[in-house]
Amino acid sequence: MTKRPLLWSWSVAVALMAQAAGAQQPATAAAAGESDALTDKARQLYEEGRQAAAAGKWADARASFLAAWAIKPHYQIASNLGVSCLMLGRNREAAEYLTRYLREAPATKVKERQSAEASLKEALAKVASVTVQVAPQGAEVTVDGAAVGKAPLPDRVFFDPGKHEIGAKLEGYVPATRPIVAVAGRTETVVVQLERAPAPGVGVRPFVVAPGAPAAPRADLRTPVLIAGGIAAGAGIATGVVFAVLAGGRADDAEVVRKELRTRWNGEKLCPEGDVPKCSDLKDAVYDEIELGNVAFWSLVAGGTVGVGTLVYGLVTMKAEPPKTVTGTRVEPLLGPGVAGLSFSGRF
Repeated sequence: MTKRPLLWSWSVAVALMAQAAGAQQPATAAAAGESDALTDKARQLYEEGRQAAAAGKWADARASFLAAWAIKPHYQIASNLGVSCLMLGRNREAAEYLTRYLREAPATKVKERQSAEASLKEALAKVASVTVQVAPQGAEVTVDGAAVGKAPLPDRVFFDPGKHEIGAKLEGYVPATRPIVAVAGRTETVVVQLERAPAPGVGVRPFVVAPGAPAAPRADLRTPVLIAGGIAAGAGIATGVVFAVLAGGRADDAEVVRKELRTRWNGEKLCPEGDVPKCSDLKDAVYDEIELGNVAFWSLVAGGTVGVGTLVYGLVTMKAEPPKTVTGTRVEPLLGPGVAGLSFSGRF
């Protein structure tokens, strides 16, 4: 069983006449006559569309409603236009007109609004519904290159399934676009944030590097790198020297204990069980010597590595002096049949 959308039988003439009565009085009689003529024409087109819809001629009904809408974009015309588009399978247009109706129609039209909501739900199942948020406000919003209004948009934007593009532009800002893939029945939000355009006359000077030549670092970066590298290398080497001296001192302490033990036991037993304190001192001295020696070694290695790296960096980033231009002149005699003179050449 085919469900036939309800076409409201309310005549748009009543709404249009009420709207005209509430408007300001035209300044001239000619303007008043023109306004009445347009209202009468819109009313006639609306009635033609309603009759075509009642006969099931939805294409003719849509054409009449569109013509009436062009003259008087009234919410009552939007409701009938939305239903006509829905019957013709023009779901995106149906969603747009029905949304417009629900936004503008009075809340007292309970039954009419319920019918419009049912038709809108049917249309939304076949299109994508996108909330477009554009900053700053006042930017012109485009859909697939066509302008649809200025931000903020009063309603959602509807898309037939497929690939589309949302754009925005505003004087003083860089235009921006966002591609989307519309899916039937999906609801999503797309945000477009415009960036301010550079001030006139302000640009970025290009940095040209000769082919095959390494890019020279900025002058304000090379000097701090060299200074920091030198300090780190010096600190590492100095630390290594200090710990090497300490390790040597502990080695001397260990040797003194060894000599005492050899003297006491005639060189037979270095650490007998009877002299535990001396053996403990010897063990501590040997361990300290090893640990301090390791710290000294790796400090020297780190300092040396940093120093070599800093030296290499300084050599690589050193600016090459421009080739000297040799100036001078060269004089040669010109002799030949019928020719006599001097030839001057050179670099000045």
